[in-house]
Amino acid sequence: MLDDVKPASAAVLRTAVRSPLSLAVAAGAIGMGIAHVSAAGEVAFEGAVFSVLSWVGLVAMLAVVERQRGSVRAALVAAVGTAVAVVLGGLSVLAGLGESLSQAALQHQPWTPSVTTVVLALAASGSLREPTRRSVRWAVLTVVVAMLLVNGHASDVARAVAVLPGLAVAAWWARPAASGAWTRGARSTWRRTVSSALLVMASALALAAVTPDANGVLAWTGAAVDPAVAPLAAALLVVSALLIDLGRVVGVVLAGTILLFVAGVVFTEVLLPAALDGDLFWSGISGADAEWQIVILLAGLLPALAALLVVAGARAVVRRAAPVATAADRAAARAAVRRRGTGTFAHMATWAGNSIWTGPDGALVAYRVRSGVAFTVGDPIGDDRVATIRAFAAFCEERGWMPVFYSVHDETADALAVAGWSRTPVGTEAVLSTAGFSLSGKRRQDLRTAVNRAARESVTASWTRYVDLDASTRAQVDGICAAWASDKSLPEMGFTLGGLAELVDEDVRLMLVVGADGRVHAVTSWLPRQRDGVVVGWTLDVMRRAEQAMPGAMEFAIVSTIRRAEEDGVPTVSLSGTPLAPHAGTVPGRLSRRVVRALEPAYGFSSLERFKGKFGAEHDALWMCFPEALQLGRIAPALVRTYVPQLRLRGVIAALKAMA
Repeated sequence: MLDDVKPASAAVLRTAVRSPLSLAVAAGAIGMGIAHVSAAGEVAFEGAVFSVLSWVGLVAMLAVVERQRGSVRAALVAAVGTAVAVVLGGLSVLAGLGESLSQAALQHQPWTPSVTTVVLALAASGSLREPTRRSVRWAVLTVVVAMLLVNGHASDVARAVAVLPGLAVAAWWARPAASGAWTRGARSTWRRTVSSALLVMASALALAAVTPDANGVLAWTGAAVDPAVAPLAAALLVVSALLIDLGRVVGVVLAGTILLFVAGVVFTEVLLPAALDGDLFWSGISGADAEWQIVILLAGLLPALAALLVVAGARAVVRRAAPVATAADRAAARAAVRRRGTGTFAHMATWAGNSIWTGPDGALVAYRVRSGVAFTVGDPIGDDRVATIRAFAAFCEERGWMPVFYSVHDETADALAVAGWSRTPVGTEAVLSTAGFSLSGKRRQDLRTAVNRAARESVTASWTRYVDLDASTRAQVDGICAAWASDKSLPEMGFTLGGLAELVDEDVRLMLVVGADGRVHAVTSWLPRQRDGVVVGWTLDVMRRAEQAMPGAMEFAIVSTIRRAEEDGVPTVSLSGTPLAPHAGTVPGRLSRRVVRALEPAYGFSSLERFKGKFGAEHDALWMCFPEALQLGRIAPALVRTYVPQLRLRGVIAALKAMA
């Protein structure tokens, strides 16, 4: 039926079927806006935009809960949670009746859309993974505390009380606790605490201009600062909070400076004049006067206490630099790879540029740190995978980094999923069994053609090492690799993609395609996978083809390697990973397809996937695992800089324009 309706109408109908409650609330909000029902919005703020945003937030959150739990449960949670928040909030305000703050709070309505939004947001958090759940709750509580301390209205009290029914429903809906769930340590808690305190202080300065009736403690703080300076100070505090969350020392310095400035302004503009006029005294005063004096003192003390919190937590929040691998680290990496390096990318742990972590049981993880994110080089090397994962994650937490396990296989990804981590596909690995490898079949027609052509043209395959090449052949290999890199619109990628520098390793083998005249047609390099010093597999790394190479030279090189591995008793050969290749049975999303199309002219990921398809290999999924899904926006640019450290935005734009 929907197929006969226009796309826009079909979308509305689908929304009505899936989220009727959210659609009804949205329609009601629009109707109240048209009727100018001012009491239905965020009346504490000047300007209709705040009411619009508040209703948008409520409808969006209601749609999320409705999608999770259905319309009936969503309506029940919203209604009961809101009623509890408004009633208990009102009673708590009435309990202080007669005091100036309570009287001021009662001058404003006890409900606004954001009260219900808090209930729904916290209730929905129960369905999230544990790390993401904590982040969502921390963000909601930061907003609630900021609004309470700045505005101090009845609706702000109700919003604070709304936390209780929201968390109660979340506990009811919560996922079963994962055994061995990973929890953040004290450093992360400090960073979040300091960042939240800075955001609360920024709210006091930013909201002073749009909440003229604010009665909270921090309203005095915001009012004391010059209106022309307050927005700038608020913006700088937000920036410093973000920098501190990233572990930057400049954030600590900036936050401390701004907070001391604000505390000094409040002292000179509010506290000092009141003290000189004799308005601050503690004997023989009424409760209302004492309450007013406490508010004034807190308005000056809270910025100073926030500055003290920043200074006290400076050591905990600032992240440390990644250690440079020493000669002992590199020796340990090579020993671990030779003993237990059966993973596809295990040998990459020995590459220059990696930092090395070793566990007490001899387990090893190679990693690189960019922008506070520690990316592992494939799966951890060790016998106890779970223990190694937890120990390395704790090591990263201690140094202020976010651990990300990159290009790992299902075993590692599943172990991290049990601990509550999120994961996203980053490509696939093509793996071939050497036993009985045959060129028969339609799919391998190109391989047969390449092998036959090589025989006709007296082109041979040479299994060797870079260190064993004669001067002439080595110069040709160097030239082919250099020419390949210079032809690219974007810089050559590194990290898990090797280049000329990685060929020098004596454990790495080359399969060269060489003509009868000694001319090198193609270069491939192969990384060993070892168990107790015995090679149990080879992983393809470098693939470079000369400009005038024989057609099919690369296919011939790989077929020759597979046959050589079979002769040597090596059971498997990996054609390595193909970045961004979709996993079996999945359809890549629109964003993924756009990224692949944009990078195809420079890096040829799609072409590489089609090339590997000729060999009929099995495809193993490769994953990137990280603690919180909300951090993906921070991880992605750090990963780009890890692969291409020299990449600059201007160069990317120019290259993309040239490829368009």
